[in-house]
Amino acid sequence: MILTDKAIRSSKPRDSVYRLREVGGGVKGFGVTIAPAGSKTFFLGYTAPGSAKRTQINLGRYPATGLKDARQRAYEAREALSRGIDPRDQVRDQAIAQEALNNRGTVSDLFDVYVRDLELDEKRSAKEVQRIYIKHIGPVIGDKLVATVTTDDVLDVVTPIVRRGSPVHADNVRAYLRAAFELGIHAKNIARWRGQIPDFGIAYNPVAATRRAVKRKPVGTRVLDWSEVSAVWSSSGLSASSRMAIQFLIATGQRVEEVLRASWGEFDFDENLWVIPAERRKTRNTSSEPHVVPLTLLHRELLKTIKETSQSGEWLFPHQDGQQPRSANALCHATRRFCVKNQLKPFAPRDCRRTFKTLTGSIGIDLELRNRLQGHAMTDVGSVHYDRWSYLPQKREGMELWAEALENKLRARKPPAPSNE
Repeated sequence: MILTDKAIRSSKPRDSVYRLREVGGGVKGFGVTIAPAGSKTFFLGYTAPGSAKRTQINLGRYPATGLKDARQRAYEAREALSRGIDPRDQVRDQAIAQEALNNRGTVSDLFDVYVRDLELDEKRSAKEVQRIYIKHIGPVIGDKLVATVTTDDVLDVVTPIVRRGSPVHADNVRAYLRAAFELGIHAKNIARWRGQIPDFGIAYNPVAATRRAVKRKPVGTRVLDWSEVSAVWSSSGLSASSRMAIQFLIATGQRVEEVLRASWGEFDFDENLWVIPAERRKTRNTSSEPHVVPLTLLHRELLKTIKETSQSGEWLFPHQDGQQPRSANALCHATRRFCVKNQLKPFAPRDCRRTFKTLTGSIGIDLELRNRLQGHAMTDVGSVHYDRWSYLPQKREGMELWAEALENKLRARKPPAPSNE
């Protein structure tokens, strides 16, 4: 007799336990036990390897475990017996493995560690990662054990974002996922986390096999020439705030975020210095020193105009609410609209830094001084361990040379005054 769902359902409890077995086909020793209370449990009876003793293992209670699944388990147990393995040992090993797996962390646990790791390293991206996890990652795979996450699970997170028309954002989410899994793989070898977090048991990074939604753009090469600098400098096609931000970027050569997040408290007008705190520098992980930018008369005049038009007592370039600095994205959008309207070859605010580096080179300022003016990390052994000179006199001289050249070029390209004739 081959067991069927109908036969099992119709089996009524008796005063004592009884069994229905498969005979004449099916899986040898497979059957179901019916208890007086009415419970029905699948089993497999067999002779243990190396012993003449008969025993049995339970394969699950009906109907929570279906007949098909129970028969498959019985078949797998018979396969183990054919290899000389006692199914009871196999079940015990599986239970131990499952318990170990259950003690491993979830994706939620992994991102808790990842965000904390970013915070300990004082990374500004920590809040962004937390926001992205809550919005996109947690609802999809937050409860999954990290060790069980597959490439398909990763795609379940990023694909809906791409289909909503946000491929760049999808790539950002993908990048944070990849970084989190990399941390999970190596965390046991990082002193700050050793013994402090679950063993995530990650065999491989499931994000690695996925592809970016947007092709990586080549390294930027856009440099504004002198005529373009003059056009942007004097243009009425930009708002006053946007125009002055671009002017200050070109005049100082500093990073976009360093300029837009600058506060008035960073400027020493007695010493003609702009002191960018170490914690605001991109190189803060390799240098604990602030970056000192010398100011010329050109910079002071720019700052005076900025101060007169600023609506904030704290920021040079405030957001409309006056409570926070203006965002880089807002300046990017303004610059893009300006280029389209004026049929100018597109450029982004960050290209102003490359323009500074290139044009200061064209007037004879050497590369090392240009790097120091722009606050690049000096990573050679001598600079890192031995050179403690500030190079401020040289930086002042270089910035004066740049300001003079810039003013001369702007003056030379200034349109003539209209004739009264």
